[in-house]
Amino acid sequence: TAGLGEAIPELRVDPDRVRPGDVVLVSGPLGDHGMAVMAAREGIAIEGGPVSDTAPVHRLVEAACVRADAVRFMRDPTRGGLAAVLGELVEERPIGIELDERALPAAPGTRAVAEMLGIDLLHVACEGRVALVAAPEAADEILAAWRALDEGRQAARVGRVTDEAGRLTLVTSIGGRRLVDLPEGEILPRIC
Repeated sequence: TAGLGEAIPELRVDPDRVRPGDVVLVSGPLGDHGMAVMAAREGIAIEGGPVSDTAPVHRLVEAACVRADAVRFMRDPTRGGLAAVLGELVEERPIGIELDERALPAAPGTRAVAEMLGIDLLHVACEGRVALVAAPEAADEILAAWRALDEGRQAARVGRVTDEAGRLTLVTSIGGRRLVDLPEGEILPRIC
């Protein structure tokens, strides 16, 4: 993969800048692309079924620069989904991340296909989303900037950075906690 563009000098994205208390944001619903591909491959047709989120993310990156000073980490949750991005972030670092299942955005059709196939949306690729970690005082400004864009309308605060070194956890919709594993193998064979 190659990309062309201009560097944003004030944006210092570095995993080592992430600190306990920082917040985790996503620019929109999770798993749309991977589940759209899977539904097409498996011949699953449901009303309102998943639609790929394939789109450029440069406007989301630019919008996040409303508080470039507070952006600590940013990546696109492609192969392995949000779980891979955040799992790799906490590996071998003195931080952990706690996600809130109730806050994770997902389109109803995408969620339905994932549930039908027994696939965790945290492990499913997105192709037009951004996962970002920011200082807590900047989160609302970044969310507002994203939500002002069509591609960021459903942006959400989905978690927080903790001091539980190396642990990626999910607070479930019923209040339990479970570890989120890094994806093993390919849930969906490579598509690009």
